[in-house]
This record gives sequence, C-alpha cells and structure tokens, in this order.
Amino acid sequence: MEHGAMNTCPSPNSSATPSQLRVAVVQMSCQLGDRPANLARAEGMLEEAGGQGAQLVLLPELAPGGYTLTEALWDTAEPFDGPTTQWLRKTCSRLQMYVGTTFLEADGEDFYNCFVLMGPDGKVVGRVRKNPPASFEAWYFRAGSDPHWFDTPLGRIGVGICFENALYERYLELHAADIDLLLRPFSGASFEARWPIRQRDVEIVDAALRDGTEESARAWGIPVLMANKVGRLVTTLPMGFPKQNVEFPGFSAVADGNGKVLGQLRSGTEGVIVGNVTLNSASKRRELRPNDWGRWTTPMPWWAGIWVMTQKLGERAYARSEKRRARARAVSNGSLALATSASTNRHLHPAP
Repeated sequence: MEHGAMNTCPSPNSSATPSQLRVAVVQMSCQLGDRPANLARAEGMLEEAGGQGAQLVLLPELAPGGYTLTEALWDTAEPFDGPTTQWLRKTCSRLQMYVGTTFLEADGEDFYNCFVLMGPDGKVVGRVRKNPPASFEAWYFRAGSDPHWFDTPLGRIGVGICFENALYERYLELHAADIDLLLRPFSGASFEARWPIRQRDVEIVDAALRDGTEESARAWGIPVLMANKVGRLVTTLPMGFPKQNVEFPGFSAVADGNGKVLGQLRSGTEGVIVGNVTLNSASKRRELRPNDWGRWTTPMPWWAGIWVMTQKLGERAYARSEKRRARARAVSNGSLALATSASTNRHLHPAP
C-alpha cells in the first residue's frame, strides 16, 4: 500500500491456516536531533535481526529523530518521503524484511507523529498517524485521522503508538478490524516516587510497560510486538509545568497469540529480540473486553486526568501557533528537509 492507499475488508487471514512468522523488536537509545546516528544504530540492529532470520522488525516510536517535549521536536521533522522513508526503502530492500517505526512528519502547515511500515520490495505497506497526541505532545503535533490497521501480505496488522494503547476507543477500532498482529512502538517513560507521585503510581506505569505486551496478546489472542526506548529523557514542559527528568525503561518484548512471552529486554539494555510467532485466526479472542476503566484499557495513576487536560490545552495552543505553521511549511516545501537528507545519506553511505 503506497502513501494514501485505502484499507480493505475483511481480514485476509480470517479463514487462513496458521502460519509462522519470524519477528523482532529493537530496543535502543535515540539521541535528539541526530537522525544519522540514530538510523545508523538502528541499521546495525536490523542487520543483527536479519542475521537471525527476522522477516518483520519493529523500532521504537520516533526512533529516527528522538523525543522531547519542546519545540526542538520540530527540528526533527521531515516530509513523508524524506530521509527516514528513503532509508527504510534502501534498508528493507537490502535486508529483505518489513520494518516499522514512527517519525515526525511535516505535511503542509502541520506536524504528525507518523508510523510507516516498509516492505522488502521498498514500498510503503501502511501508514498510521498517532491519534491523539499524548498530553504535552499536543503542543507539537496534531492528531491524524488514519485507520490504525492495514492489510499486508503477512496479514492484517494493527498499530498502537505508545499512549494510544491505553485508550479504549483505540481498542474498539482494532477489535472491529479483526487484526492478526499488533505492533506497539513506544517512547514510554518510567517515573520516580517523588511528591506528588506515589510509589503505587510508579508501579502502575511500570506494570503497563512491562506487562502490557503479554496482557495484550492474551486479550486479543494474537501476536504482539512492543519496542521501547532506553536512556534518559530530560525536557522542559510548556506553560511552566515542572521539568521532566525521567527514564525510558525499555521492557521491549515479543509475545505469541497464547500470551507466551518469547523474550523481553530488561530495563536500560539496548538489544534485539527475535522469535517465531503464529498467525492463527482460530486463536483470536473475538469477545469484547469490558469497559472497566472508562476511557482507559488498564488501571491508570491518579494523575491520568492531567494527561487529558494538557492534551486539550496543547491542541488549542497548536491551533493558534503561527510559528508552527511556518516551521511545518518550511519542512514540507523542502527548504529544511533537503539539507538533512543530504547529511543523512553522507553519514549512512559515505563516498568510497
């Protein structure tokens, strides 16, 4: 499916016999604004996964440009067919694998957190824009309107980008789509128990990151891949909210449709997990999970309401921002993207 293609129904695997798929997730640190270094590091890990026979590999959310909650995030933006997509085309063709990640996309006067899955033929298989941005993210990119699933030669793939996995509305969409496999790219941070954050709140967030892959696989009856970052996130926040100094703990994992975790990386460790999963229509759980936590799919810490409030405040600020419009137009028109693309190509493919 090239950029802009439409999804189709029903699921191509709805009556298929079980099939094996060798998959992998990458857990890595990502330096803010250093796309060449981040892609070079990712490429080495993709080569490692490919050497172990991986056919489909998931990278963390915003792996190419890194993550922050300041306007510096805009410096990482690129058009849809910019440096990251071009790198994916070359890398997937060379390694003969499917690879997915998200990057900050500039389109017209807007920014989006855009997931793209590239195929081994160097063609875009699917695209999903995050909806909604999580909390303070809403100051820096807007919600997309794409379906969160698409059909591929491997089966129907669903995508939940970090915060989206906690939303019951996203669960309802993917449940109705009858997906065969779920991809969960994350920039999910842990927290420290410092007032007003309680230790029980820390444990709730950590449990969602650590156990969410297994729990999702059991709930759906399908394989689930989760790729998270490691490293430190130090960022100021809009509107005078306290500065954040938190850790990306990792917990990247692969789980099969029976909920068995085939591998999980511990906190603070970069690496690759490779395993065989089974795509089996008969194992899917088609009953609807109850709406036990209202907006959420899992228990949330007491401050979850602040995420919703800051998201709404951010959406209003984003809508009014002339600076955002100008920055997005500059990237969309290529005046900024051409320089970064040339730098990326020189770094990844130096002249002989």
